[in-house]
Amino acid sequence: MIEENKVTVLIPSGAGAPGFAGICRCLRAESSWFIVAGDTNEHAYGKALCDEFFVVASSESEQSYLDAVMLACENYSVDVILPITTGELGILSANKERFETKGIKVVVSNAKGIDVSNDKGKAAQIASELRLPVPDFAISNDLDSFVQAVKTLQVEHETVCFKPVRGNGSRGFGVIVHDIERGNFLGTKASILPLTLSEWTLRMPKQFDIPLMVCAYLSGIEYSVDMLCSGGKTLFCVPRTRDKMIGGISVAGKLDRNFGLIAFCIQLAQAMELDGPIGMQWREDSEGVPHLIEINPRLQGTTSVLALAGINFPVQAVRLALGMELTSNTADIDWGSRFVRFWDERMLS
Repeated sequence: MIEENKVTVLIPSGAGAPGFAGICRCLRAESSWFIVAGDTNEHAYGKALCDEFFVVASSESEQSYLDAVMLACENYSVDVILPITTGELGILSANKERFETKGIKVVVSNAKGIDVSNDKGKAAQIASELRLPVPDFAISNDLDSFVQAVKTLQVEHETVCFKPVRGNGSRGFGVIVHDIERGNFLGTKASILPLTLSEWTLRMPKQFDIPLMVCAYLSGIEYSVDMLCSGGKTLFCVPRTRDKMIGGISVAGKLDRNFGLIAFCIQLAQAMELDGPIGMQWREDSEGVPHLIEINPRLQGTTSVLALAGINFPVQAVRLALGMELTSNTADIDWGSRFVRFWDERMLS
């Protein structure tokens, strides 16, 4: 077991991600912990927040990325790796034993759990097999199958949406409507623009590099659920509503002790044997039943607000990985409290 006052945490990538500041602030609750962070951008804002910063190769170049992370581990005597970006999860999971032979814990699920979680189609299929609610959906590999999927779904659903089965944030998300309402666009802030099927087909290639998940668009309350798991067992499960979003990032909401939703999440995490911090996103249908939208097998950016309500997820995730006693429990949560997020500034040296 690592001595609690000698912990070095490595966040290998994402020091420029919107959620990094909050996660870093959470880790600062352990005043003696040392934070090392990396990013592909040498001018990432997180450079001003962590104790040591390094430039890391993109996870798209697997070997270069691994080499940079391993070097950082050696240079800074890292005890635990806490990844926060989607692209690196599969690489770190596949090489988890390699790090652990050097005494370095990696906060990540097993390779199968990462693969299924990062693929919206596979996650929806597993949820369906567990008889958990998912929106009506189809997977399209090309424009022809996309058009057919949309037309089929539009028979039962007024609005349809799509997203790459493997993606990050709101990238590649689109909404399809039967007809565009021509409103006062000069009085409306820019957001995701709904288009008709014919308008979308003008913008799409014949063949897709990444398959698209086409599904019914649900208009009810949207939830993000923050979880901490160990071998599929759920230790913490905290749903929060997504009342306002900017660029796909949740900036306002409420902690909601939705027992039905919590039960869905626990069942899904157990079936997939998930480990560490997990994020699940759900949205209610017109009858108030939450349906699975996607799984993020990592810390979510807005997880940091939960530290203000009683549970510091980043700290608990590190403590769990290192075999330390957890210092929070669900009794600490201030259920029903509302949160907001806002920007801050720093100068880089």
